[in-house]
Amino acid sequence: MPEQCLIALADCDASAVRDLEILGTQLSVPLLPAEYAPQDFCQFLLFYQDARLRLRSTAEGASGAVCVDFDSNSLQYRQRHPAQPEALLKAAAVKQGHMTRVLDATAGFGLDAYLFAASGSVVTLCERSRILHALLDDGIRRASESSDERVRQAVSRMHLHSGDSLTLMQAQWQERPEIVYLDPMFPERKKKSAKVKKNMFLLQQLLHGNEDAPGLLAQALTLAVKRVVVKRPRHAPFLDGHAPGFTLEGKSSRFDVYPIINTDNY
Repeated sequence: MPEQCLIALADCDASAVRDLEILGTQLSVPLLPAEYAPQDFCQFLLFYQDARLRLRSTAEGASGAVCVDFDSNSLQYRQRHPAQPEALLKAAAVKQGHMTRVLDATAGFGLDAYLFAASGSVVTLCERSRILHALLDDGIRRASESSDERVRQAVSRMHLHSGDSLTLMQAQWQERPEIVYLDPMFPERKKKSAKVKKNMFLLQQLLHGNEDAPGLLAQALTLAVKRVVVKRPRHAPFLDGHAPGFTLEGKSSRFDVYPIINTDNY
C-alpha cells in the first residue's frame, strides 16, 4: 500500500534538501528521491516551489498543488473591498477592531482564522493533521514577512497549535475563548463538481477516514464564554444533532450559532 504522503526532493539545492530532511523528521514523513515517480509511491506529495510549501494529490487528473497564502491578491482585495460584512464575523458577533479571543478548533487551511485575525481578534488555531499544520506554519511565517503591514499585523494575532482540538480544549486556559469556531470536514462527494473548491476537495481526500472526534461541539459549549459557531453545508444535519440558537444561511453553506446563555460567572 502506498504511503499517504511523501516529501519530494526533486529540483532542490543542498540547502533546500536539508530543510526538507528536517521537515521529514518533524512530520515522520519519508523523503522521495528525485528519480522516483511520486504516483508510484504515495497519494500526496509535499514539496517546495517558489519558496512555498505545497501539497498535491498524485492521483491521475488531480487538480494542481495548494499552499497556504494569506498574502494573496484575491484575499487582500476581499479585505479592502468588502461588498458586505463577512458572514463569518456576523455569525460570531465580532466587530472590526475589537480584540475578541477566538479558538478555531478545526483550522484546516486557516482562511477563516485569518478573517478573524484581520478583524482584530486574537486567534488560537488547532490543527491535528501534521501535514496541514506544516502548511499553516509555512503560510504564517511567509505572511509575517509580508510587505503589507496589515497582513503582518493579522498573522501576529494567530497562534498555531498542533494536536487534537479536544485535548487542547480540555487543557487549562488562563483566559477562556469568547468564541469557539468549528468547521468540521464536509462530507466527501463521490464526484468533484465545479462548486467544490480545489483546496476543499484536497482536504476531503487528505482527511478521509479521520473525521472529527465525537463530542467536539459539547466540549466547545463548555469552553466558550459567548458563543460557538459551526460552519456546515447548507443542507447538512446539525452537528451531533444539536439544534443551534439560530442560523445564518449562504448559497452553499451556513453558520449555526450556539449562544452561551449563562455567563454570570465569567
